Amino acid sequence: MRRLAATYLSLTPAAFQTWGRLALGGAFALGLLVLLLLTWAAPESLLPAFPVVLLGGAALPFLFRRPLLNLVVLLGAFILIASYEEGIQATEVLYGLYLLAFLAHWYGTRLLLYRERIAETAPEQALLLFLLLLPLTPFLTVLYGGSISGMVSEAFSLSMLALYFPVKEACVRHGRRGVLAVLAVLIGIGLFAALRSFINYQEILVTATQEWQVAKGRVARSEALLIVPALLTLTLLIFARQARHRLVLLALFLACFGALILTQSRGYWLAFLFGAAGLFVVVERRYKGRLVLLGLAGLAGFLGFGLLFFGDYVVLILTSLAERFTSVGTAARTDVSLVNRFYESKAVLGYIAHNPLVGHGMGVQYRFYDLTFDYTRVDTFIHNGYVSLWFKFGLWGLVLMLFAWLGAVWKGVQAFRRAAAEPLMRLAGLGAAVALLAFVLSANTSNPFYLNDTTFMFGVLMGLAGGAYRHGALFPSTPASAPSP
Repeated sequence: MRRLAATYLSLTPAAFQTWGRLALGGAFALGLLVLLLLTWAAPESLLPAFPVVLLGGAALPFLFRRPLLNLVVLLGAFILIASYEEGIQATEVLYGLYLLAFLAHWYGTRLLLYRERIAETAPEQALLLFLLLLPLTPFLTVLYGGSISGMVSEAFSLSMLALYFPVKEACVRHGRRGVLAVLAVLIGIGLFAALRSFINYQEILVTATQEWQVAKGRVARSEALLIVPALLTLTLLIFARQARHRLVLLALFLACFGALILTQSRGYWLAFLFGAAGLFVVVERRYKGRLVLLGLAGLAGFLGFGLLFFGDYVVLILTSLAERFTSVGTAARTDVSLVNRFYESKAVLGYIAHNPLVGHGMGVQYRFYDLTFDYTRVDTFIHNGYVSLWFKFGLWGLVLMLFAWLGAVWKGVQAFRRAAAEPLMRLAGLGAAVALLAFVLSANTSNPFYLNDTTFMFGVLMGLAGGAYRHGALFPSTPASAPSP
């Protein structure tokens, strides 16, 4: 890492570190004062959380001196805000402050202290330009009468795309250890989401009093946290050679894949198949058969899991899932919810026509006739991710984001094709590529640029693909052989 030479006008490393320590110390002291005020004024139910906050604040200097550990803790702590509760939770505020402190420290040291070139390729430059232009869009929110709180919420969610560059650096600088850490976090988050989904689904079955409640029961809003680790573990699994690795990866895949099925989200079911199809196209012929067998094993494992845990309900559950899957072909005509999303996109396109280049900004509302509730609805959320980007950020935002997104997919595939590179790095690049490819399909009905979980996954996956590509650039491009994780 290159440091600046001391000059009259430049900030020297020693001075930067001194001011940084003073800033952290001042922030910690201010935090203590705020904590004392909150302890005095807060209800008794929140008091047990304050010692945890105090210990966390004391641990920050330790973490910020260890970049990889700091990144892993930041990524792993995401599970604290993946609960989808109403309103703003204390954990969301704390995580948001931690994320902003991490990003400010990382980008500040790289730009001011080390003067490194952050964006090396055209897709990275597109992503960086999108992030730099993002703070300039609030005037559009004010101009079009948008919600300030909605704008802040969306901006925080999109700020997670800035994780791309720290994740990429961790993969390049720490090699196999960095890639293992990022993969472990993503798969760990998926396992957490899967266990939570199984518990919630069991609660649905226990509280159900009629058959239709069992048949229609679903655990939604964890799809992005499940589809990514499902595709990552599937990619690692088809190349695993050792039996113990296969057993562990198979168990992880079945957990995430089974929970994804229980969401009853046809869009994400098709997205998984789309990503798996991309994996099928890229790998060699001998692994194509293994991929098909693993798909059948996944369905068999889901059936066995259902018989074990859901007992008498399993026939009713499987029948309902089968009916929902077979209705995919007619959903565009018969599913009111899906048809309603088409009408929603059509209405938003009318707004886009008035300002297609610059956009309307975050938190800006639109109106359309909602078929599901039979009234004119005013909302800021748009189900179609492509239409949402165009509406909020104009053509510039749509083009920059798509270029960065598809560029990351291409990088992941190219990283896999570097046969001389680190095997785990190659598989990480391929897994990230197929997971990002899956979102290409689901983004038509489930906006990936609005909720924290999808933007978090986007930032980390693109960074993983970019890191694998940068590592693989040191090696010649040859036909892909069989890597082993």
